[in-house]
Amino acid sequence: MNKAQVIFDKDFVIGEVDRRLYGSFIEHMGRCMYGGIYEPKHESADEQGFRNDVKELIKELGVTAIRYPGGNFVSGYDWKDGIGPKEKRPARKEMAWNVIETNEVGTNEFAKLLKDMDVELIMAVNLGTGTIKEAGEFIDYCNTDQGTYWSDLRREHGSIEPHKIKCWCLGNEMDGEWQIGMLTAQEYARKAKEASKIMKWMDPSIELIVCGTCTNEEGHKCFGEWDRVVLEETYDYVDYISLHRYYNYDPSKQLFYKMHDDIMDIPYFFKDLQNYLDTIKNVADFVKGKLRKDKEIFISFDEWGVITNTSAIPGGTAQEYGYANFRLLDAVIYGGILCTFLNNVDKVKIACQSLLVNEGGMISTDPNGKAIRQATFYPFMHAAKYGKGVALRPVAKLPKKPTNHHGEQATMTVSATFEEETGNLNVFIMNCDLQQDVEVRLDLRSFGKLKSLGWIELYHEDYFAGNTFDKEYNVVPKEKELAPLKDGTLTIVIKRHSWNVLRFTQNQ
Repeated sequence: MNKAQVIFDKDFVIGEVDRRLYGSFIEHMGRCMYGGIYEPKHESADEQGFRNDVKELIKELGVTAIRYPGGNFVSGYDWKDGIGPKEKRPARKEMAWNVIETNEVGTNEFAKLLKDMDVELIMAVNLGTGTIKEAGEFIDYCNTDQGTYWSDLRREHGSIEPHKIKCWCLGNEMDGEWQIGMLTAQEYARKAKEASKIMKWMDPSIELIVCGTCTNEEGHKCFGEWDRVVLEETYDYVDYISLHRYYNYDPSKQLFYKMHDDIMDIPYFFKDLQNYLDTIKNVADFVKGKLRKDKEIFISFDEWGVITNTSAIPGGTAQEYGYANFRLLDAVIYGGILCTFLNNVDKVKIACQSLLVNEGGMISTDPNGKAIRQATFYPFMHAAKYGKGVALRPVAKLPKKPTNHHGEQATMTVSATFEEETGNLNVFIMNCDLQQDVEVRLDLRSFGKLKSLGWIELYHEDYFAGNTFDKEYNVVPKEKELAPLKDGTLTIVIKRHSWNVLRFTQNQ
């Protein structure tokens, strides 16, 4: 059996966990919005047309923030189409996904939905076909109390109180060939800077997310250089740089860039994600030093996920949409990604899983039927529930295994969080080895006397097993007893292709 050694020390603090690390993403795409969370004829629909059963699952999941309305969609979207009486809203040809957009759901409906669920709205403005003036007017409509044309119009539309949206994205993936209104780095940097000025003049309290490189895949040639150019121009005006990444182990599912990774390359994904983060952190620090600034730029990793055979193909391609058929293996990958974010909370403050419902969703809906939890639902829920306080830096010796394309890589990812006010320590362990269990020796001696609270294990002997409408509880976590620590240490066997949460407390 493979063996691992992991030490967590209470003084090895990476940083505070921002609650928005557990965000998600809803775009007007496929059945994410229409026929997903919004289905006015469904028996569970509320007065706005949103499904209460889906809302309850979102609350259970622990989502803290949702980015909206896109995504590729936003680069052709006019926010003014989605306000006012629904019966007067125009139907438009939507260019990103080649469908008709009815505009039944718009800003006020979505803002109310999230307010009712106590979820923060992260709004994106159109910097593809949109103008900097329109971006400023959007802020005025949403955040000004009253006394201007746009704020008074919002009140006329029934939203008396301003939405006070704090966090705004300056476009989406503006370096991508598939993007409507794609720009060069310098073109985008100038437009983003001028939009930022107007938006912060409208509301100085907002935070802005500028588009960074939308992927680090090999075919994306502007990776790194784009980020430098954009930050050098916008550094004084923005607060975060946005990153996106989707991982794929199915070579038959090709998206914009050709890939060759397969199931044996999964251990590399987390090293790749760390390399991506290190590169952009270094770029941000380089620009900070070059410009002689004290201010720090943080990372908003506001699209991340795993590709399935239902995943959308960008570039205005009309498609049939169902729901993501996620497997246990995908859930394990989710766990590794979440661990990686926790291990970088000094810079990664916001992260949005993509998408929330159906297409790429942790939640799947049957039209006129029930809503179910995908296998990926559970690692996210566990991280959102237990991954609070401060993240601790692991000191670990982990097993390695050869991959098909990336040499030898670690097959485990680990992270931990500690809440001093409650005394709760939570350790997260992902094992993506498809064949080997691992004996882990966990050293927690620096915390003094700890009480074991329990062990949550997500495992199925078939790593391709998933949840369907017929078998919605096929892959579910199990609560297990956790042995007491001896002299601050614990030895435990972590099953192959499994996700685990080990819970402890200083409160006896």
